Amino acid sequence: MGSTPNDNQPTTSCHVVAVPYPGRGHINPMLNVCSVIAENNKDILITFVITEEWLGLIGSVSKPPNVRFATIANVLPSELIRGDDPRGFWTTVKTKMEEPVERLVDQLRLPAPAVIVADAFLAWAADLAARRNIPLASVWPMSASVFTVLYHFDLLNPKNGDDIVDCIPGLSPLRVADLPTALRDKEAALSIPQLLHNRKFLIFTSIYDLESQVIDALKQKSTFSIYNIGPSTSYFKVKNIDNQINIGHRKDLLHPPELESEDLSENNTSLQDNFNYYLKWLDLQPPDSVLYISLGSFLSVSKAQIDEIATGLVKSGVRFLWVTRAETLRLQEICGVKGLIVAWCDQLRVLSHPSVGGFWSHCGWNSTNEALLTGMPVLTFPILMDQVPNAKAIVEDWKIGWRVKRMFDENDLARGNEIAEIVERFMNLESEERKEITTNAKELQKICEKEFADGGSFQTNVDGLTTSILQLSPTGL
Repeated sequence: MGSTPNDNQPTTSCHVVAVPYPGRGHINPMLNVCSVIAENNKDILITFVITEEWLGLIGSVSKPPNVRFATIANVLPSELIRGDDPRGFWTTVKTKMEEPVERLVDQLRLPAPAVIVADAFLAWAADLAARRNIPLASVWPMSASVFTVLYHFDLLNPKNGDDIVDCIPGLSPLRVADLPTALRDKEAALSIPQLLHNRKFLIFTSIYDLESQVIDALKQKSTFSIYNIGPSTSYFKVKNIDNQINIGHRKDLLHPPELESEDLSENNTSLQDNFNYYLKWLDLQPPDSVLYISLGSFLSVSKAQIDEIATGLVKSGVRFLWVTRAETLRLQEICGVKGLIVAWCDQLRVLSHPSVGGFWSHCGWNSTNEALLTGMPVLTFPILMDQVPNAKAIVEDWKIGWRVKRMFDENDLARGNEIAEIVERFMNLESEERKEITTNAKELQKICEKEFADGGSFQTNVDGLTTSILQLSPTGL
């Protein structure tokens, strides 16, 4: 069925409809952009369109009062299967989501929508906006570097994996093997949406100083406005967590008690009954001793690879906190008391915790930004699409991490022994090679902080974007 929001809202001069792709890696950056716009100008009302499933997952999150949720029926009977069949889910979103979104847009009032801000992957949004004569803007949920590869695909001639691509304006040279996986051949590339059709402006979700050459090169040749709205929600949350730590909320970490096996037993409810028991577990660990592992909320690797990872982690002897989408109890039995297995956690709070000293990541764009904001060294394990070039940037451009594998391959698994060896080296904080990536990560964290400082590029872009939106409203404010 879905639902429209209550129209008993204060009168506003401009109404924006925001439509994210229904996946966490798309919803989070879109909600960040909308919150920034809403906080910058209280006269802008934003209707944020999500499926009923996602309302249940994020309906209680904190947001500005002039951002409201409206729902459409779930794209699939159970959207939880999207990670098991990503291609099928993508096809369904492409063919089934437009009609209920259009019905909802037609029902919205107070005032009528002045602009639609849609995820760039929703190609049908351009047709919907054209039929309703509503200007369209797009949010790009990946790096600007990945966008410019798509934008300049006509310059590419993908061949061998080791061939170098050095013809894209503003982009450092990269191997064909480091391109987004969808661009490895011409047939796959032809299925990519025409991302720029009928867009008024484009919104990136990047840290400008880390991609300034790419963004500036795109601005020079684009016929539409480009704004870069960095991950401000994550940044300010990190600063808030840091302030809590600095005023002494966790002084006990200087002399943490030993963790005994019974602390994690099923009979001990003091940890397990607490929703944030993993934070209590982290509080028991020595500073910088825990490797945090997350391979994303959407795609997943094979059971065979998961078992190899578990074997390697145990052999390494390193403490770890591992987020998995399934089989948490089985993996906990394999991993014992050195590690904690959870189905979900507050990733930013974990990365900011004093006990965490490293991040094993699939290198999704949100996770990559969060690693940068927390100054966290990264072990890269990309699975698909933009995760591959993100991993390349982490290892080769920013030099804040190492590879576990260039890309997951179910026919060529990372084996337990090699995982144990690299994890042990990575978490040896006294080694010179580890000190180097730690120093680099902390330097990049400072660069990120400058983005959000007074007079930084973040506020300049927010002001420009807000002005552009208001100019599209009927009142022309």
